[in-house]
Amino acid sequence: MSNLIQAINRFDRNLFLTFNQSQSVRFNKLIFAITKLGGLCFQSSIVITLLLIPATHRLGMRLAIAQVVIAAVVQVIKAIVARVRPYNALTGIIPFKMERDYSFPSGHTAASFGTALIVTATFAISGILCFGLAMCIGLSRIYIGVHYPTDVIAGGLIGLGITSVLICGLI
Repeated sequence: MSNLIQAINRFDRNLFLTFNQSQSVRFNKLIFAITKLGGLCFQSSIVITLLLIPATHRLGMRLAIAQVVIAAVVQVIKAIVARVRPYNALTGIIPFKMERDYSFPSGHTAASFGTALIVTATFAISGILCFGLAMCIGLSRIYIGVHYPTDVIAGGLIGLGITSVLICGLI
C-alpha cells in the first residue's frame, strides 16, 4: 500500500510542477480570472441571479442547496485529511494567492463541477461549455500553486457525486 501512496505522491508532485512551472505573464491574468469563477463570490452571484429570475428560481434553489452541501462536505474532508498546500510542502513554488485552509480536496473544483452538473441537467445543451469551464477552473488551481492534481480530481468527483445524489433525490 505504501508503494501505491508513494507513486501517487510522485505523480501528484511531478504533474503539479509541470503545470506550476510553465507560467507566462500573459497567461497568468487569464488563469487568475478563470480560477475566480470557482470561488464563493462568483458561485454565489450565479445562485442569487437565478433566484431573482422567476423562470430560473427552481434552478437557483437546486444550485443553492448543492453548493451549501458541497461546501460543508469539502470543509469536513479538509479538516480530516489536513493536507498542506503545495506551496507549503514544496520548495520554489510562488503561489498567486495564499489560501488559509488545507489543500485536499479542491473546493473551487467541487463547486464548479456541482454547478456544471445542475445547469447541464436543466439545460442539456450547455454541458460541454459548463464541464469545459469546470475543468479549466480545476486546472487553474494547480497552475496557481494552491492544489495538487489529486486535490482537483477529488474535488471534481465530490462535486459530481453530491450533486448526483441531490438530483436523484429530486431537489
